[in-house]
Amino acid sequence: MNVRTLALVCLFNIFLTPILSAQTLFSEKMTVCILSKYCMDCGDPKATASQFTLDDVAGTINRKYNLNGGTGTVQFQVLVDPTGFSCVLSYSDVSHSTLTADLIRLLNGCRWKPAIVNGKPVTSSVNVVFTINSGRIYGQMKRMEQADLASLGDPVIYNKQFQYTNPSISSYNFTVWTKFNSLLPDNKSQAAVVDKSDALWYATARGLAKLDGNMFYPIGITNSQFVGAASVNAMAVDKDNKLWMAAGKEVYSSNGNSGWQVYDSVHLTIAGASHIVTNPEGELFFTNSKGLLILRSGRVRMIDQKVIPQMPSNNVSYAYYDTKQRLWIGTDRGSIMIDKRQKVTEFNDSLSPLDNACITNMAEDEQGNLYFSLHAYKKAEDDDNDEEGIAVLSTDGKWSHYNDKNSGMPANHVTSILYDKFEHALWIGTAKAGLVRFDLKDGWENYNNTNSEIPAYEIDQLAGDSKGTIYVATANGLVRINKK
Repeated sequence: MNVRTLALVCLFNIFLTPILSAQTLFSEKMTVCILSKYCMDCGDPKATASQFTLDDVAGTINRKYNLNGGTGTVQFQVLVDPTGFSCVLSYSDVSHSTLTADLIRLLNGCRWKPAIVNGKPVTSSVNVVFTINSGRIYGQMKRMEQADLASLGDPVIYNKQFQYTNPSISSYNFTVWTKFNSLLPDNKSQAAVVDKSDALWYATARGLAKLDGNMFYPIGITNSQFVGAASVNAMAVDKDNKLWMAAGKEVYSSNGNSGWQVYDSVHLTIAGASHIVTNPEGELFFTNSKGLLILRSGRVRMIDQKVIPQMPSNNVSYAYYDTKQRLWIGTDRGSIMIDKRQKVTEFNDSLSPLDNACITNMAEDEQGNLYFSLHAYKKAEDDDNDEEGIAVLSTDGKWSHYNDKNSGMPANHVTSILYDKFEHALWIGTAKAGLVRFDLKDGWENYNNTNSEIPAYEIDQLAGDSKGTIYVATANGLVRINKK
């Protein structure tokens, strides 16, 4: 049998109490185990199978199957009782391949050393991963770190007067990926962007991965010039489908075919960037502490207070180029807008919600209405500042402002916003209150780690593809939201 690809698509939940009643990690569940309460990867020592045992399992598979050209990973949650008897509880291969069936049979026949808690053997579950590489399959234990088992805590909902019934949540499918059930390098996200082929580029605290369909492909020093441990600040895709990424003090670009190009401060006259924004004309905007750098056709120019005296500060945190060819710039001391005639509009000391506020993110709908997330720099220490939240500029020039006192916003500190043209809804990520769905007609909903499958209340970034799929980058994994 020639195994080409072993798909890994599964759902995962972290269970937070030390003793659990018959819970499973992966989407494909077994019903043959005698279930009882058990702890997850607990004990000192923990339950384990020797590497010799796993090598013997892998050797049996290698002798039976022709794995040349095959790739893929499958993970197993194995229940180990106090006598060392093992039983696979769940696994990640949704294709239910015969290879996986053989691995289950072999793992169920292994002898394990049980976990020891307070000097006594106990029932526990442990994770094992098998990976196909260079024509062979290899197995190893995959331990869960204590930090991964720690409680994430509850979301902080400042809005006490609004009741969230969440009528739309049942119309979505949620898929959650973490480093335990996929090839994600880490659970903590840093940036995300969808390219023009609908592939997701996803940066974590310990590396970069590309999600194409249901498969993750780690990107690192072995297959690019990108150093996996580099801290990624921002990503963007230009009109030619080239990926741009700011990581550390460098900027990287890749067109997916001819490799990666690295730009340092000599090439771009800046050391890294906090955001990267593109426009239909092919320009790239890099925000940084020295101003707003614009790159077009290999030429760079800097917009700063020397060029635009009305800029409140050279420390630019965000920029956006709208469909009316207006450039919006948010700095750490306020925001401005430059129209296509180069007229500058200042917002500090104005009657708009942008008064003394920094634009941190923007979105635009089909009619040209603009949505802004705001940071009130004068009261940065305030965890629930009513001057923040979401501002809306309608096409008739009227402003609206939504916060947790006058709307269904659960909290005011917003990390990311995304307009969904398929459902005419605004998705809003917050720092402590989870994900907000604002249907511009029917109202507000709030999804978080206590009322949905979203694994964390901290939302770092949102991204959407051409078919209406929403990706949610969180502090504890990646979520894909599809309409049922």
